[in-house]
Amino acid sequence: MSQQYKIKATDGNEYGPVSTEELHQWIAQNRCTPETLVQVNESGEWVQIVTLPDFQSAFSAPTTPASTSKEDGGVSTLIPYKNSSALIAYYLGVFCIICPPILSIPALVLGIKGLRNVSENPEAKGTVHAWIGIVSGSVFLILSIAVGLWVLFNN
Repeated sequence: MSQQYKIKATDGNEYGPVSTEELHQWIAQNRCTPETLVQVNESGEWVQIVTLPDFQSAFSAPTTPASTSKEDGGVSTLIPYKNSSALIAYYLGVFCIICPPILSIPALVLGIKGLRNVSENPEAKGTVHAWIGIVSGSVFLILSIAVGLWVLFNN
């Protein structure tokens, strides 16, 4: 016969007996934490579930590519691929020289959005890119307005 378990919940109530498989399901459903107290086969002894060999692996943190590699070698500083608003603002700001009236406003707006993203999520990077978009977008917008007004009043 397989082992049977009772758990003591945080509300003080006891649940079970349940099988090993069912207890694994409860863990998967977050109904049990590593600190949950468990009694094995009516032993009368309550222990934390994480101390039992059958359940230790259920509480080990899964490794993900993001958690195994925290460094990207500085690439995100040069190219803020985690902050697309700042990156697009940068390119629009650089290309404002070609078509200032059309590209300057999106450069300005996306630059501000990119700065907000950096303040909310510092690992996104892109502060300099966002500022380049804001400054060049602003300069070319003002320049476009000035040229437009000059053309309007000098004809």
